[in-house]
Amino acid sequence: MATLEVTNEQLRLIQQALDMYSRIGIGQLWVIKEHPTYYNVLHDKLRPKKEIEIGDSTERGEVVEIGDGYIKTKGSWGKGEEIRTHADVDNVKISIDYGEYHRIRDEADKILHDAANTLLQENFSNGGSFGIYNPDVDESARVAFDIHKVIRHEFWKQDETRSNMTVDSSVHLGTKDCNKIKCKLD
Repeated sequence: MATLEVTNEQLRLIQQALDMYSRIGIGQLWVIKEHPTYYNVLHDKLRPKKEIEIGDSTERGEVVEIGDGYIKTKGSWGKGEEIRTHADVDNVKISIDYGEYHRIRDEADKILHDAANTLLQENFSNGGSFGIYNPDVDESARVAFDIHKVIRHEFWKQDETRSNMTVDSSVHLGTKDCNKIKCKLD
């Protein structure tokens, strides 16, 4: 048996990559949009290029005070309106134009959906794809999905707030040698 030693954070990335691979394999090309590169580049390009000022809308609320090494914002985070202080000033970002952001992502969805239909010679409606057990899906997508599920379940077991009502609460495998897939977290 092969062994790969990685940190839990690296394992989470492997899990995400396996999930993306299996989804691309069933024709869900739109998952490409969820890659951090596309998310970050789009946000950076749509973010106004200016210094943060009092009154600006940020991803952490409206700026109400700026001091030496901190920014205070006002917003609602589940407990009604409150003011929070942020010492990680470089991570407080001006809000983007979310209307434009969603317009661009919707356009990409259409292009990626059309590409999947073209490549698979299908006519799936928007959001449609093969199921993971469709006979036209390559077995590698199912193997990737099985490995993903084993890793996902291990992270679920470590979550102190876990719920038995989520897909990660159990593991159902179905590929050759699936019983040899083992995962152990730090």
